[in-house]
Amino acid sequence: MCVVSLSSCGDDDDDDVSPNVALLTRGEWTGSAIFFDGQDISSEFEADFGIDITRYTSLFERDGSYTDHYDGSVLADGTWEYENDERVILFDKGTSDEYRVVISKLDERELYYIQGGAEFRFTRQN
Repeated sequence: MCVVSLSSCGDDDDDDVSPNVALLTRGEWTGSAIFFDGQDISSEFEADFGIDITRYTSLFERDGSYTDHYDGSVLADGTWEYENDERVILFDKGTSDEYRVVISKLDERELYYIQGGAEFRFTRQN
């Protein structure tokens, strides 16, 4: 049985994509923490920007689209693609919103990436 949009059924043809594409697009990622210089700054980030990272989710699709939600509402959506041997994610290529993040960890349950000097950490329940 499948949960609509939040997880996939089986491997979903993982043989026709790279392992990193398969890992990134296997389901929804939920924010868990933000680190800077080895310190968890999640509380400070929430105080400064009004965003509780644990209420933030990201969903990457194999068609190259993504959707970020905050408290269930769409916060951002657009396109994504890998760069630099699949260690960098380029968002919204060719637009005024274009930006990159550097992946520091990607496995079945965790996605960590660095943006603006901070490491954003996400987890996924399989």
